[in-house]
Amino acid sequence: MALPTSPNSWGLIRASAAAALSEVYPRKRVEKALDFVESVRRQLAGRPAAYDHFFKALKLYEEGRVELVDVLLQLMILCAETPSLLLEVNYFLPPGYCYQVSFGVPQSVELRTPMGIVPQTFVAAQR
Repeated sequence: MALPTSPNSWGLIRASAAAALSEVYPRKRVEKALDFVESVRRQLAGRPAAYDHFFKALKLYEEGRVELVDVLLQLMILCAETPSLLLEVNYFLPPGYCYQVSFGVPQSVELRTPMGIVPQTFVAAQR
C-alpha cells in the first residue's frame, strides 16, 4: 500500500472510501477508521516501510493467515517511536484485548489479552 504523500490525494482517497464503505458499514465507524488511517499516515510519514508493514500485518490477520496476538506484537514493534498510535488501535480490538501505554520515563507498552498480559516492552522516548 503506497503512502499517500499529498493532502489533496489523501482527501480524494478518503472521500471515495467513505462513500463506498458507508453503503456497507455505519458512517460513524467508517469515519473512525478513516481518521485512524490518516493518523497512521501522519505518524509514520517518515517511515514508509513501517507504514506498509503496518497495513500488511492487518491484512494478514484479516485473511486468517496470522493470529491476532502476533499482529498486535508486530504493531508494538512498528510503533515503538509512536506508542500513542497503539491507543488508537484499541478502538478496533475485540473485547479483552488492549494496549496500555505509560508515557513516563522510560515509556512502556503492555498488551493485555484474555490470556493475560504480554510482558512490558519499553519503547524509546518520543522525539
